[in-house]
Amino acid sequence: MHSPKRQPLPFGDYLLLDRVGVGGMAEIWRAKMFGAEGLGRLVALKRILPHFADDEEFISMFLDEGRIGLQLLHSNLAQAFELGQIGPYPFLSQEYVPGKSLGELFEHFQQASRPMPLPMACYCISRMCSGLDYAHRKTDGHGRELNIVHRGLSLDDVLISFDGEVKVIDFGIAKAAGRVTQTQPGILKGKIGYMSPEQIDGLALDRRSDVFAIGVCLYELLSGQRPFVGDSDLATMELTRKAQATPPSVHNPYIPRALDSIVLKALTREVKGRYAYASELEEELQRFLIHRDADFDQEDLARYMRSTFAEDLQREAQRQREYARIQPPNDFDIH
Repeated sequence: MHSPKRQPLPFGDYLLLDRVGVGGMAEIWRAKMFGAEGLGRLVALKRILPHFADDEEFISMFLDEGRIGLQLLHSNLAQAFELGQIGPYPFLSQEYVPGKSLGELFEHFQQASRPMPLPMACYCISRMCSGLDYAHRKTDGHGRELNIVHRGLSLDDVLISFDGEVKVIDFGIAKAAGRVTQTQPGILKGKIGYMSPEQIDGLALDRRSDVFAIGVCLYELLSGQRPFVGDSDLATMELTRKAQATPPSVHNPYIPRALDSIVLKALTREVKGRYAYASELEEELQRFLIHRDADFDQEDLARYMRSTFAEDLQREAQRQREYARIQPPNDFDIH
């Protein structure tokens, strides 16, 4: 493993170590935190891209995400630590989760030409449900519901750590009471293929829209493909709007009828026909595993991650050793 290619970049109380991703409006860095609150802690730091630094709407959206994140504390959600602005750059520092996304795990099984084992898929999705249910039910200091809806869920928004933790990330387009920015009517926010029918139609959304997206993720893991895929985004949206999914067992004969029923209930077109809460879907999946005597837990997931991605784990350990040696420069201003 080579040493980090670039010199760490000072940024407020942080040193930016290396850039790990760039999205539509922000970039993600591995960073080391030197403020009094988290001296030497490794974090994922998200900051707005330079060309959006003077765009007030983007900045408001970014700060909204940060404010939502700071209110959420659950083992199945990546924790947010600090929201701030340094120079023209608003930023959000978050828990650093070494591992893979559920999307990368899905790709791994695709390349092996087999679907994810049923117990693993059900366990990962049940943990996803647990984190989202907490967010959906979150209230403010006065007991008022925040009505948080993620709106942008996909397999890439779920991280699986090498320790077998399952963490939902990226509330970037989440809908919540008290947001400064509000989506204009007719503007579609979300990920094509994972959106609920009501999201595509621009209707009011509640937690059950996320339940639909969770259903899409579960279907994809179990069957190896998404339930609604057309030749174009428009065709995919039209199929989603109708929401007439074939049972996942059509694509994977090992899926029992009971699991078909669970998935299809989450994917019901009519909102009232779905699970009312993500926790209800979580309980159904747990009951299914118990009934099948298919016990699967965090230890099992950790064992799988560490053996399957042993080289990645080794690289991560080496990287962390290198980062541990990095100290702030002498002129670094620690508050």
